[in-house]
Amino acid sequence: MHRTLVVGVASRGGPWINAVKAHEKFELSGLADLNAEILVKRGEESGIRPENRHLTLEDALGSGKYDVAVVVTPNHIHYPVTKQILGAGVHCLLEKPFTEEYAHAEELVRLAEDKKLVLEIGQNYRFKPICRFVAEFIRGQKLGRLSGIEASFHRHRPPRFEHERVMRFPMLYLQAIHHVDWMLSILPSPVVEVFSRHRRAPWSEWREPSICHFVLRCQDDVMVSYRGSYESQGEITPFDGLWRFEFERGDLLINGNRQVVQVTERGEKTDVIYAVGEDESSGEAELLDGMDEAIVGGVEPPTSGRRNLETLKMLFKIFGQE
Repeated sequence: MHRTLVVGVASRGGPWINAVKAHEKFELSGLADLNAEILVKRGEESGIRPENRHLTLEDALGSGKYDVAVVVTPNHIHYPVTKQILGAGVHCLLEKPFTEEYAHAEELVRLAEDKKLVLEIGQNYRFKPICRFVAEFIRGQKLGRLSGIEASFHRHRPPRFEHERVMRFPMLYLQAIHHVDWMLSILPSPVVEVFSRHRRAPWSEWREPSICHFVLRCQDDVMVSYRGSYESQGEITPFDGLWRFEFERGDLLINGNRQVVQVTERGEKTDVIYAVGEDESSGEAELLDGMDEAIVGGVEPPTSGRRNLETLKMLFKIFGQE
């Protein structure tokens, strides 16, 4: 059992607490958060004794009680928090996005390698069953070769905290990075060209652009078109987004009901071939599986820090900063 500390227990910290408690290879051993009130609340809910509820990371790491830390802090402190955890000799599962600076991500990868520790990034979308189903469909060429992908994501999502308000490219960092990571895992060939445009709506509460359009061209000429917005005042998409995959012999859609629909024979035949159930995995358990396999068996996780550098680099290309 890996003695596990969850760092940052508000918001997304709750699902991670539940995921750790539910996993047979991990023991929820401690919690850390700067907010004393939420720390007590989560501690009581999860059965963590007061001595294992830490108001500072220094206190938690200094106790020597933990083998693994799950980091669910705001994006802008991912780098210093993760550096401190790895420096203390503790394995780290870090929520996306990896870091806000590419050089910081590279530094953390080197630190983990030097200390022979596992650093995994919480890019959970590629592990969702609906995403795995589509990935296998593409690999199996069930409708022939892939030609293109169109995707859209839109909802009204204003900043919830001041540190979010000033974030660069918030929609990309907070949501589209999941879509980008999944895309990179399913595309048959590498991306060789990126075109992007960003916009801040005049009425936006964000300081930086929260609307983005980008096009990717792959080595095999597969084209990807993506539009994302945090400014939509109308109908919202699921967090997964809406997708259309165009193949030689038909299309594959992920619709607003989170169904996978196959459309063939020039649109005359439409079949629902996958539908998300109420008990659908959100991917945290699979990320913990990867962490366990890496610690025990030395198997590098699909979303290791080293491998996630590709996703982060693509995000910066979409930003237009590389």
